[in-house]
Amino acid sequence: MIREVDLVNYLPDFLQSYKELTAALQAQDSEIQRMEDITETIKNSSFILYCDIWGIERFENMLGIKPLDGDTLENRRFRILSSWNNSVPYTIRTLRENLEILCGKDGYELAVLSEQYMVIVRIALKSKRNFEMARDMMNKILPANMVLNLSLLYNQHKALGKYTYGQLSAYTHRQLRDEVLENGE
Repeated sequence: MIREVDLVNYLPDFLQSYKELTAALQAQDSEIQRMEDITETIKNSSFILYCDIWGIERFENMLGIKPLDGDTLENRRFRILSSWNNSVPYTIRTLRENLEILCGKDGYELAVLSEQYMVIVRIALKSKRNFEMARDMMNKILPANMVLNLSLLYNQHKALGKYTYGQLSAYTHRQLRDEVLENGE
C-alpha cells in the first residue's frame, strides 16, 4: 500500500460537516483503496526488482525460463536478471558483473585464456545452487569459438588443514569435498 485512501480529506472544510456526504465517501474508501493497491502491484510488476510472484511468473514466461523446485523468489529474480542482462557487446567486465549478480562477489573464480580460446569458471560451493543458471548464462553469452570449462570450486587441502582429524572424521569424503564447511568455506 503506497498511501492510505481517505476521500473525505478531498472535501472542502465546510462540506466535511455534512454527515451524509462523509458517510458516502467513507463507504467508498475501501473500494478505492483496493483499486489503488492493484494499480501499485501492476506498476511494480513492470520492474524485475520490485515485482511479486505474479510479475516473476510473467517474466519467466516471456524469457522461457522454468523455475526449479524449491526456488525462492530471489533465486527466480536472479535467474530472470541474468537472462535479461545478457546484452551485446560481451566483455570480461560484463561477464564478471553477470557472475557477481548470480553467485556473489566471492562466489566464483574466472580466468580467460585468450590464446587457448578458453574461459575457465569455478563456482564456489556456497553458490552451487546457481551452477546450472551459470552454465545457461555462459552458453548464451560466450562466443562460439570459446571453450567453456565450468565446474564447482571444491574444498581444497588448504581449507581443510584448519581442522583436526577428529573434526574431519565426522564427515564423509564426499561431504568434505562437496559441501560448505561450518565456517562458510
